[in-house]
Amino acid sequence: MRFKRWARHPFTDTPRKRSALRRKQQRERDALTLFAAEIAEAQPGEDAVMEARAVAWAKQEARDRDRRAQNWRSARRRLAALSHNEQAVLRQAWNRAPYPADPVYLHDFLHAYAVGRITLAALPFAPVPRDPIGRRLSEPEKQGEPHA
Repeated sequence: MRFKRWARHPFTDTPRKRSALRRKQQRERDALTLFAAEIAEAQPGEDAVMEARAVAWAKQEARDRDRRAQNWRSARRRLAALSHNEQAVLRQAWNRAPYPADPVYLHDFLHAYAVGRITLAALPFAPVPRDPIGRRLSEPEKQGEPHA
């Protein structure tokens, strides 16, 4: 079954992020000039903020991966509930569908089949091999033919 891995991106502490934090904290102090000293005391340091952001980033990434995995499991359960023939045809159609290999698109594809918008005999797209993003895979070039 066509599947696209979820890319992982670690949190990066950059000079631009630190500069933006300094500007934000300065705006907070400038908003209430009479209390600027008290506000400055209460503001966390750059290192503490960046560490908190890195921890929050990692937690959010884990939640996003868990939600995506739940969506894949749900779509596969939905597919497994169909007859063997329907499963085989729908899996083949999914592998050749022009949609990204994403669980949300698979759910929509299965829903379209369930409500009758698409049928096993008449798919709304040309069944050609696709990559995980949904782009057509080029046919292997035959020897001796010029490139197009």
